[in-house]
Amino acid sequence: MSSRVLELVEERALARPGAPAVETADGVLDLGTLWERSGRLADRMTAAGLQPGEAAAVTTGRTPELLVAVLAVLRAGGGFCVVDPGQPPARTRHVLRESGARLVVGPGLRLRSRRPGPAREGLAYVVFTSGSTGRPKAVAIPHRTVDALIEWTLAATSRAPLRTLQFAPLGFDVFVQEVFTALCSGGVLILPGEDERRDLVRLAELLRLRRVERLFVPPVVLDRLAALVPYTGAFPTTLREVAVAGEALRVTPAIRGLFAEVPGCRLHHHYGPSETHVAVAHTLTGPPSDWPDLPPIGAPVAGFTARVADGELWLTGPGVGLGYLNDPAETARRFRHDHGSARPAYRTGDLVARDPDGLLRFVGRADDQVKIRGHLADPAEVESVLGSLPGVRECAVVAEQVAGETQLAAYVAGTLTGLRARLAARLPAHLLPARIQPVDRLPLTAHGKVDRARLPAPPPPGPADEPPAEGVERDVAEVWTAVLGREDIGRDHSFLALGGTSLSAALVLARLRARHPARVDLRAFLAAPTVRELARRLTETRPVGDA
Repeated sequence: MSSRVLELVEERALARPGAPAVETADGVLDLGTLWERSGRLADRMTAAGLQPGEAAAVTTGRTPELLVAVLAVLRAGGGFCVVDPGQPPARTRHVLRESGARLVVGPGLRLRSRRPGPAREGLAYVVFTSGSTGRPKAVAIPHRTVDALIEWTLAATSRAPLRTLQFAPLGFDVFVQEVFTALCSGGVLILPGEDERRDLVRLAELLRLRRVERLFVPPVVLDRLAALVPYTGAFPTTLREVAVAGEALRVTPAIRGLFAEVPGCRLHHHYGPSETHVAVAHTLTGPPSDWPDLPPIGAPVAGFTARVADGELWLTGPGVGLGYLNDPAETARRFRHDHGSARPAYRTGDLVARDPDGLLRFVGRADDQVKIRGHLADPAEVESVLGSLPGVRECAVVAEQVAGETQLAAYVAGTLTGLRARLAARLPAHLLPARIQPVDRLPLTAHGKVDRARLPAPPPPGPADEPPAEGVERDVAEVWTAVLGREDIGRDHSFLALGGTSLSAALVLARLRARHPARVDLRAFLAAPTVRELARRLTETRPVGDA
């Protein structure tokens, strides 16, 4: 199966073999070496039995070996499935089983063989998305989707060899867009450390120091980055293209302020489920001060057709995937060959409306799925896993808004001891409930179903038995109030129990830096997230550069 993206990477590698391709804190891998190493690995994969259309899992982590392995799988005729080595082992076992991977490429590019699943003609990669059965669904994406995606992205943004940050979680579909927009244009793919990805203060510094020019992030991450940059002074002045996807964009004052400071940068709103990748897009134009608070998701990109039936969006085009592996019933339900069409129309489950200009606007979901930091999350999947744990008699999981972020809350009747740790062993971070509330029993409707409208409100954090002391503790409490919108914060209240997340925690640290020059690590703050402990760390930690 021919692949236009592979042809483009090969053309770049032969034309400029010494050009930088992948950059990490430890050094640079040039394009010629990347292509040569991937070719050798592809030969090893073929010798190990990888057949065209079969999957190969990549578990190297975020290192240059990851790019060598991804290219090698494609060159050997297979489809790659990137696995985050930091996810729960149970999740990894499910991914390996459902993807049907014949080979696993681990650190050091070591190969391990497995019993393969059936091959899929034209397979480029496998990605997983949340499923209501408690098991994530394996989506098979063909080469034509990747080719169309990269050709459109470069045409719609810039074909220049831009320095692109690889920010998306491993195994997420945006990873494909980041990698191949960089490599196919002769640009540089910058691999951050995991701490730099999670700590937005460090991420803002990385954007500036590594001169990042192209960035793909969820809207909530862009908003938090934009909000903290004024407090750090690390304005990413080299940015030229920013694309947000994964959830509806809300243009906040912080986002307007950031783009006013970086006038040469464009903001693109991308829409597309994992089953199609980007299918609809909109670029914001004019002064940021004139941008609407809720811009449209836009118009179909080249090759796609959008149809709205009973308010629900259906997509047809070369980007529509092959369906779900091992789930013919769900594939038949969501990928429909209507009116004798050669290619299926994908039923997105998203409710949309057309505005007077003919642009599509996101209205909501036709089901209970939500987006959390750009990930599609099905509360029913969490309920299924939660309900299977010993000691849980009944449970319900709902989405709620806390401090401008969507979070999951779980209501549990039964034994809560060790519950969060047991969930963390089976679910990825974005599916873990931010709040687990004990209940005697769940409220039911007259038809015997859970009455979600009558689930109890979250309890208050408890009285501030000991208010913050004057000085640093008071400063910390004031910043918490500004970020979380909560009053009456005591010195021993937990930031996480008040609704804080790692994103809002990074904003807290950035705002405190404007008052106190000491630097506190995000991981250390989240390990002991109280006013008292954060104030102590601010007092004890010397500013960077002090003798």
